[in-house]
Amino acid sequence: MKTIKIQRNGSAFTLIELLVVIAVIALLLSIVTPALKKAQDTAKRVICGARLNQIGKAMKMYSDAFGGSLPDDHNVNGSRERHGYIAYRNDNRLSDGSLKPYRFAYLYELNYIETPEIFYCPGNRLDAYKYESYTQPSPWGTLPQDFNTASAAGFGNQWVRIGYTYFPVERNARIDPAIGAPYELGKKFIQLNPNMPYASDLLHNRQSLAHRTKTVMSINALFPDGHVAVCNDPEAFQDAIWDRVDNGISAQTDYDFLYYSVFRLVRP
Repeated sequence: MKTIKIQRNGSAFTLIELLVVIAVIALLLSIVTPALKKAQDTAKRVICGARLNQIGKAMKMYSDAFGGSLPDDHNVNGSRERHGYIAYRNDNRLSDGSLKPYRFAYLYELNYIETPEIFYCPGNRLDAYKYESYTQPSPWGTLPQDFNTASAAGFGNQWVRIGYTYFPVERNARIDPAIGAPYELGKKFIQLNPNMPYASDLLHNRQSLAHRTKTVMSINALFPDGHVAVCNDPEAFQDAIWDRVDNGISAQTDYDFLYYSVFRLVRP
């Protein structure tokens, strides 16, 4: 009977060698992955700051063209709904039936900003404040949209939201003691408080901050002189108001107080 010899390929890996290679790859990934994540986070923060800077330049051009005024911060039906993130809403239209713009939407309507994606930070975590949510199926700035139907997103309204917070505070603002925030927001560029931003990355709650890690939270803030500053001062994120909004209290007065409290802590 003929014996069959099985020859071993001398170039093959043994099981131990394969395990060593896998262990080395895993180690390298554990070292590289955090560095890549940090680089991605930094890139998103830089893009957010650059977009806020573009918005600031457009706001100044708008103000110069309209006698120093800021875009209309009107309310609906006489209410005090100061949603700093609204661009359009279906219940407020012009006489020709077109949607009336809110705040930053004026910059788009008048072509000071031609690309609406500028109004969104790529680091935003909530779908309601992402550019992609308002481009399906229609162009940005039109309604209805699939995203914010009651069945698709849990919203009972048709609003186009932007991805930043707009809250212009005058230098001598009168404060409503009931809510700890201004009675009225700034109407003129020259009247803005130079020591406070008038726009920032989205302020909703700490969990949804666009720029946060396990140890550091930060926001980009746009000041009246046009520059954008990064605030990562822990004090700005330790105010008790954050606990109120983090726990799901969403009354508008809470958000007015949140914006005002944080903007006071952010320095130029």
